[in-house]
Amino acid sequence: MHVIIVGCGRLGALLAQILSAEGHDVVVIDRESSAFERLGSGFNGTTLVGTGIDIDILRKAGIETADALAAVTTDDNTNIMAAQVARELFRVPKVIARIYDPEREQIYHEFGLETVSPITLAASQIRYAFDTKGFRHRFSPSEDLELVELEVPAQYSGRTIKDLEMAGRFRVAGILRHGEGIIPQESFVLEAGDTVLGLAARSHIPKIRAKLHL
Repeated sequence: MHVIIVGCGRLGALLAQILSAEGHDVVVIDRESSAFERLGSGFNGTTLVGTGIDIDILRKAGIETADALAAVTTDDNTNIMAAQVARELFRVPKVIARIYDPEREQIYHEFGLETVSPITLAASQIRYAFDTKGFRHRFSPSEDLELVELEVPAQYSGRTIKDLEMAGRFRVAGILRHGEGIIPQESFVLEAGDTVLGLAARSHIPKIRAKLHL
C-alpha cells in the first residue's frame, strides 16, 4: 500500500513507523526537515519538505498512485484542505484528516470527509474507564449508536444470544470466551463470565442495563 502522511509530529511519525515496519510504501511530508528526526533509523520510507496542499509536492509524493493519505498536522485547516485536495483532485481512495475541534467534526462529515479527533477519542476512553466491569461503553460510531462491552450475568448462563438481544435496541456482534473470539449465531449458548460486544441504541441503554441487571 502506498501511503502519504502529511505532518511529522508525534502522531505522524508514529503512524509512519508502524506502516513502514509493516512493509508499506510510506512518504512523509512536513514543513520542517528537522521533524523527520522523529522517524528514527528504522524508517524505510521517503521524506519531503513542503506542505500537504502543494500540488507539486503531492505529485512528488506519488499521490496519483496513492492508496491512502493521512493529514495529521497540528492545524485543522491544513488537514482539511490537504484531505480535500487528495480526495477531490486526485481521487485518493482513502483519505483521513485529524481535527482538534470536535464541534467541527460533524460539518466535515457532511462534506464527506473522514476525520479522527484525538479529543473525542480521549474523552471516549476516559468515559470507558469510568464504567463498571459489568457494562462498559467502548466507542460511539454515530450519535445514535454505542459499541458496548458487557459481562454475561449469572442469570443468563445457559440462555441464548436471542434471549440477550433486544430488537431494534441491542444486537450482539461478538463473544469473548477464555480469550477466544467468537461470532455467534442466535442459538449460541451463553456462559456466566462471557464478554459480549454489541451495538446498542444510545437512547435505550438504560433499558438494556435494567433488563440485564447491570
